[in-house]
This record gives sequence, structure tokens and C-alpha cells, in this order.
Amino acid sequence: MVAQSLAATIDAYPDCGVVLWGPRHLRAIPGFQAAASKFNGDIEPVDKNAAVDLDELASHFTREIAKERDKGTRTLILSEENVMGTMRQNFLKGRFYGDVLRRLAGFDSLLPQSAVRIALGIRDYGKVWTSAFHYMTQMGREQPDKDVARYTMMNDRRGWPEIAAEIRTVWPQSELLMWRQERLAREATDICAQIMGLEPNQIVTQTGKVNARLKKTTKTAIFSDDDAKHLTHRYNRHIRRLKSSDNIRLIGEVAA
Repeated sequence: MVAQSLAATIDAYPDCGVVLWGPRHLRAIPGFQAAASKFNGDIEPVDKNAAVDLDELASHFTREIAKERDKGTRTLILSEENVMGTMRQNFLKGRFYGDVLRRLAGFDSLLPQSAVRIALGIRDYGKVWTSAFHYMTQMGREQPDKDVARYTMMNDRRGWPEIAAEIRTVWPQSELLMWRQERLAREATDICAQIMGLEPNQIVTQTGKVNARLKKTTKTAIFSDDDAKHLTHRYNRHIRRLKSSDNIRLIGEVAA
């Protein structure tokens, strides 16, 4: 809903000074999707060929962002959920976005300047894990092991606060905006206004689900009712931690 609303608002106000580079735009850039694999743990190219490829990608970003600036673009939004990792890798590695720091630091090194604002929607752990499980299946990917998926989420305490801390490590001076996906319908206008730097009355809000489960897809239960309650309680505890942070703005929430 957020990406669609950003795009709809730009269409409605073409002179607003905001441009959106969404997944389709970014993934079409040669070398973009493979970039993360070309950095080692020290955020250095893994070899000479990787260094050449990454330099070409960084040069591309520099040229294209300069063009946007010359056209009068005031805010350039780069939107690609897989920059921080994929749910497929979460299942395979048994970690909840365990490679965020390396991936985001590598991405930052490709840009001519660091991000001014970071925006991230978060969701209840059981629901985001289950939704991703079904999405992978309906997209024709090999179905993850249900028991492994359950064990990972129930026993790996890593969550949104750890991810937020790693984002802050990469971009310590940037504004970090977060919101609950469960409240997206009522907060979408405010979320988009803050991301774009526009007034709420300028936002053209779109509705509809993204990556919704197809009706023909078998709904597999990963978590029992007790599991789901446990994960929701963990999520709520983590929300309170995020609310109490003085360097995160949790949209739609009152600071703890």
C-alpha cells in the first residue's frame, strides 16, 4: 500500500519534487541484485572482478542521481524490500534478517551520499513468517521445512529492535521512521507524508493487498495458537523497546 500510494501521489502532483525508484526500476539496473554477494564481511569487494562491478554500479548511481538533481528532484525515494535480505534466506539460514548490517553498509557504499531518511514497516513475527511461507509456495519456490521455520522463529530472539540498531549503525545521522503494518490502513497517509516530505492532504492513498495469498494456495499452519500468542507478546515487548528509543520515530505511536 505504501509504495502504491507514493507512486499515485507523484502521478497526481508531478511537480512535487519527489521521484520514486521502486523495485522494478532498481532491479533493472545491471548488477544491482547481485551487489550484496560481492561484499565480504568487512564491506570490501570479495575479489578484483567484484571490485570492478561494484565500481561500475556506484558510477551508475552517481550519474543517474545527478540527473535527477539537475531535473529539480528534491526527494529521491529508493524502495526495495530485498535490500535488507529476503525471507527465503531467512528460512534457509534460520535467522531473521541476519545479514542486515553487511548488506545495508554495502548498499550505502554504492550511493553518492548517505540516506537522509530510512523508512521500515514492521509486523508481528508469527504473521510475517507465515505470510512469507505461503508466498514462497505460491510463487513456485520449494516449500521451506515447516518445523525448521517454526523452530527458528520460536528460538531465535533476534527481532525488529536488533534490525533497527543495525540500521542506526549504518546510518547514524539519518532519521529512522518505522510503523506497524497492522495499522497501515489508518496510518498510510501520515506514513507517506513523512516519507515524501509533503502535506497529508496531498497524499493519494491506494488500497489493496500486496503479495496476498492466492485462494488456491494451501494454508499451512506453522505456529500453534500458543506459539502465535507467544510471538505476539514478544512483538509487543519489542514495540515498547522501539517506542522508548530516542532515535526512532514510530509513526502512530506515543513514546513510552
